[in-house]
Amino acid sequence: MLHRTALILTALVASLAFAERPRVVVVKSAGLNAYAQVVAGFAAEVKGQVEEFTLEEGPDAAAAAFKKLGATRPALVLAIGPAAAVGARREFSDVPVLFSMVPYYEKYELEGQNTTGIALTSDLSLELSALKAVQPKVKRVGVLQDPRYSKALLEGAAQAAQSRGLTLVAIDVDSSSKVEKALAAMKGKIDALVIISDKTVGNAAVVERLLTWSQDEKVPAVGLASAQVKQGALFALAPAPLAIGQQAGRIANRILVEKVDPGAMAVANPEGLELHVNLTTARRLGAPETFALDVVTFAARQSLTVKVAE
Repeated sequence: MLHRTALILTALVASLAFAERPRVVVVKSAGLNAYAQVVAGFAAEVKGQVEEFTLEEGPDAAAAAFKKLGATRPALVLAIGPAAAVGARREFSDVPVLFSMVPYYEKYELEGQNTTGIALTSDLSLELSALKAVQPKVKRVGVLQDPRYSKALLEGAAQAAQSRGLTLVAIDVDSSSKVEKALAAMKGKIDALVIISDKTVGNAAVVERLLTWSQDEKVPAVGLASAQVKQGALFALAPAPLAIGQQAGRIANRILVEKVDPGAMAVANPEGLELHVNLTTARRLGAPETFALDVVTFAARQSLTVKVAE
């Protein structure tokens, strides 16, 4: 009898503890497998009750979904993907919003008083280290950028490049219409190209043109995501979705438990990167015979998972 009573009390305590956990809403832009992995990682880390929603296609459906969610006022919203991030930022003015899996987040103007998130790109230091490791003959690294948005990133990257025996060559453009002229000016002046997240040149059309140019000129390109590696970039360091979710959970705990103001938190660099490599591109570029071994060695030293595309 005492044993049964103890079990009941334990169950009641656990139930009350669970009920006291803050309600956290996860909104996905679509039903992608990568987004599901983010949710899994987040749910494993966050100290809250997780409710998951997937937006239906179309602006009217998304607006209706956010209006319904806004009526219940959750303790925190994790927005996964661009549509969810933009909708959450617009709907929740007094609820902490944490965004993730948003390429080129700068162009969506997501940063605000109650919003923070996780970028999909970092400060380029690891990308430059990887480039030096797998393409040792590279000396001049070109970066297409708009100084209005990427000046600080390029200044830090220039120092990182110099410490690795590389020279960063910044090619300034203030409009995507000037990309062709910039590419013509780059010809013969760089040994590699690094694609960055930039509000002016960070769009699908420009990235596709950069990758085509790199292949035509036989200049290795460092991409931002696995999709760009499949398009022809030599490699990219991309966050693993599960790791992004776990990182989001830890950030959410700081907001929920430690009461940190999300607006005072800088957008975080991603953790848990994967090294995506295109072997076909490597062969086309005439990469050294040691390329595969160099990739594996670098990845092992940085504790990175290697994923190969051909």
